[in-house]
Amino acid sequence: MKEIILDTPEKNKIYMNPQRQRLIRLMQISGEAMTPKQLSKELGISPSAATAHIKKLESLGVLRLDHTKKINGITAKYYALEDVNISLKTNEQQDDSVVNEQEVFLNYMMNENWQGFLEYKRDLWARGEKTTEKKTIEEKATEEKPEASNENTDLPAPVTGDVISSVAFLTDEDAAELKNYIIDFLAAHADKQPNTKPWSTTLLAYPVDKK
Repeated sequence: MKEIILDTPEKNKIYMNPQRQRLIRLMQISGEAMTPKQLSKELGISPSAATAHIKKLESLGVLRLDHTKKINGITAKYYALEDVNISLKTNEQQDDSVVNEQEVFLNYMMNENWQGFLEYKRDLWARGEKTTEKKTIEEKATEEKPEASNENTDLPAPVTGDVISSVAFLTDEDAAELKNYIIDFLAAHADKQPNTKPWSTTLLAYPVDKK
């Protein structure tokens, strides 16, 4: 997988733009190539503005032209996300402004994903409460219904999102293996397939200073 390192103010400005992050997020969830018109409608911006954002991300290597299609005599351009890994690597020679921009971006990204997760959990809790109330009202009628003899009771329960927090003792080789496994696994499941749904993933891992 190609790696794009955000190590200059220009690259930061292109990638960290909030509207472009919304565009990238929308395309990730869609799992399909999209036109500027489709993106503009979803984002609530003009098609020309969507095109401008696409061109910036294309110049960075994040987006590519996937295919074109004639629609009512007009050639529509469909863009797709490139298979890339975005890295925020820093070094001693890096400008302080780059580091500050990256810190702001990380806070924005983590907050957006965290708020999305909270909304998801609140919806689960609300639906759980409604289900409990409904069962108390219909419990007897439900219990009295005979079970179908050929009903498949071995279907797996739906998997819900969760937060997993732990400490693992890893060598540098172990840490690299874990990181590469996660990146490869996510890359292998980046394309939309039948009977799948988009999962938002935010994975945070770092060595702890035991001072």
